[in-house]
Amino acid sequence: MTDDQSQPFRIQTPAGHRKYLCSGLYLPSVTTVLSATESEKSKKGLKTWQLNNPGALEQAAARGSAIHKCCEDHIRGIPVDCPEEYMPFWNGMSEYLDWFDIIHWSERPLRQDWYHLRSDDKEVAFVWSTEHKYAGCPDIIGEIGGVKIIADFKTSNAPYRNSFPDRGDRIGFGGFRKYQKCAQQMAAYRYALHERTGFMCDVALIIVTTEETTQGIFIDSDQMDMYESRFLKRAAMFHELDNDTNETESINQSELPQQGEPAKCN
Repeated sequence: MTDDQSQPFRIQTPAGHRKYLCSGLYLPSVTTVLSATESEKSKKGLKTWQLNNPGALEQAAARGSAIHKCCEDHIRGIPVDCPEEYMPFWNGMSEYLDWFDIIHWSERPLRQDWYHLRSDDKEVAFVWSTEHKYAGCPDIIGEIGGVKIIADFKTSNAPYRNSFPDRGDRIGFGGFRKYQKCAQQMAAYRYALHERTGFMCDVALIIVTTEETTQGIFIDSDQMDMYESRFLKRAAMFHELDNDTNETESINQSELPQQGEPAKCN
């Protein structure tokens, strides 16, 4: 029998899908589901943009990782050491983080009754849905004035927008698409968190930083319900198309490290 610890808790499949080991199954990440179910037109547009902007995607990822670390350090009371080149994206972010009265999760659970959401080696943490078969790691879950909030940090070259732009506004359209994708991402995390713990977030908050400004965009529960419905349809579509399923789910479940059962949330 394969030793439990020999099975990685995160894998990258031959198809390029990121998957997490949850409840004995490899489940696709939320971002994998969203990327894989984009329209062919969107996928083609992204490839064209990458060809026209070599290295830009990697630079954006490095910038995002740096700002995420700054946010984590600030939340934990650790002195923030932001690289000089990313300071314009960090400036203004702490103001939004300080809105939170209580923080239950910052990249990993901060409350003991959610420790079952950590991998057995405690290196990573994630929420997952066994019903709809996906997983992912929220940025922050907390409360502001008693309102339960799930939030996401984003860095961007241009602002996000939560309304459809005027015709011909390419920058505005890009911001609207990013907003919609992020809203579905948080709706997916909210659903999975509720499935695992019984904790239901009331609203979502997208905190977006550019070199010039920082935005805080709230999404109410009705809108979150709508984005949840959209994501779950995409999750079903993903599993219909996923060529990795047989490879990753055919592993003998007795050989996989099992994640803990859901804890009851007070």
